[in-house]
Amino acid sequence: MKKILLTLALAVTLMGCGGGNSPEGVVEKCWERLSKGDIEGAVELMNAQADEKALYCQIFTEQSGELQSVGGIDDFQVTGTNVGATDATVDAVVRLKNGQQIEATYTLVKSNKGWLIAE
Repeated sequence: MKKILLTLALAVTLMGCGGGNSPEGVVEKCWERLSKGDIEGAVELMNAQADEKALYCQIFTEQSGELQSVGGIDDFQVTGTNVGATDATVDAVVRLKNGQQIEATYTLVKSNKGWLIAE
């Protein structure tokens, strides 16, 4: 289970989520959507090419199921942020309802759609 959840953290890092909010808010929004099973919503927020979105939906569907099986997210906390003009990094800790904790660093890029977690 821990390996699967770490894979989820990596998948989110590699695939990205984004929106017009702050880099911190973008990362949190992605986790929330995955926790709720909103795969298409998470993929819409990603910095992905159109031809890659189907693959990301497939990966996120499996990972979201694992996240939901442990009860979802209990808490999301940003532990560090570094924001530049066109890129940012966000360090975050996600606490799951089953007591597990995932720590990850997310790299984001600024696009015409707002902040997106970089692929």
